[in-house]
Amino acid sequence: METVMILFYIAAIYLSFGFLFMIPFVIKGINKIDEGAHGSSIGFRIIMIPGVIVFWPVLLRKWMKAKSGKSESQ
Repeated sequence: METVMILFYIAAIYLSFGFLFMIPFVIKGINKIDEGAHGSSIGFRIIMIPGVIVFWPVLLRKWMKAKSGKSESQ
């Protein structure tokens, strides 16, 4: 039972970081990494929220590369 609780806490921490990352990313970051998201509706951004919460490490890395001006192939 202790192992299950440890896994639960790890998942809760991971998703908490994802939730905190989601707020600025959906507002600003999505425009930096995806040109198709420019001028997108609020509905599109709401649909993106679950995926952003789950895949936040990948999206954070892409956002940081976009901020530094590096291309995706590097």
